[in-house]
This record gives sequence, structure tokens and C-alpha cells, in this order.
Amino acid sequence: MNPPEILNLLNEEAYKNYYVENYCNKCPIFTFDGIPVMFYPEKFEHAFYKRSKATWKAKKSLFDVSRAERMDWIKAVLQDPQIIPKKGFDKARDSYDNKRRVTFLNEENYLVVIELDKKGKGIFVTAYLVDNENAAEKIRSSPNWEK
Repeated sequence: MNPPEILNLLNEEAYKNYYVENYCNKCPIFTFDGIPVMFYPEKFEHAFYKRSKATWKAKKSLFDVSRAERMDWIKAVLQDPQIIPKKGFDKARDSYDNKRRVTFLNEENYLVVIELDKKGKGIFVTAYLVDNENAAEKIRSSPNWEK
């Protein structure tokens, strides 16, 4: 799959408005295998911000243009039947979790995470470029997600 074009918007507010208009207001967006995925405005900061410190426990406080520019990749990745979904890794429990579904665009190292509720509905969590090849390889070798 060739990813969609990069979004070039004026500022953070324009990216947030785009996210709300094209994802939150058009819910659900379905995965290639029929899972409805919901998007919520309050997820914007988590998905399109990064941490100022290199620890995963730090609060995300910096708007990340490189994440926001790839916003249109989210839908494309979720709907690509060529991508094999993987189980998400729960750092707190140090184990894989089938309630988290990770779709990973290998060529670009682009990751999309959804969390599944008890009814099987997906909730968008985050999406970003994995900039560490060791981490990308760990994702590629993660167990396949099971429906």
C-alpha cells in the first residue's frame, strides 16, 4: 500500500479541526474485517502529541506535526486487508494483550493502535511513526491479533 499524501495544514488548531471533522464526526470507520472504530476529540492530544522526556510515563506535552501530517494514514492502515493486525503490548503488565490491536505499515514503520471494548467495538488510541528499528522489529514479530 502506498500511504496517502501528507497533510499540510496551518497549525495545531487546523489539524484538530480536521481530526474532529474527518474522524470523530464520521464514526464509525470500519476496519477491513468489519470492526467499527470510534474516534473521540479528547484522544487528539494523546495521538498527536509527544513526550518532552524520553520516558513512557512522562506526560505528552508537545504537539507533533509529523504525527498530525500522517492523520489520513490512519484510515488507510485500518482498512488495508494486506496488513496483519498484531496484539498490542501492555508495558505495565509486560505482556501482549488481545484487547489492543496494532496495525503496522511495515515499509513506513507507521503504527495505528485501537482498543477493543467488550462488545468488539474499536476505540482509536494513537498512531505514529516508529522511529526505532529495534522497536519496529519487535512489533513485526509480535503475536498476531485474534478476532
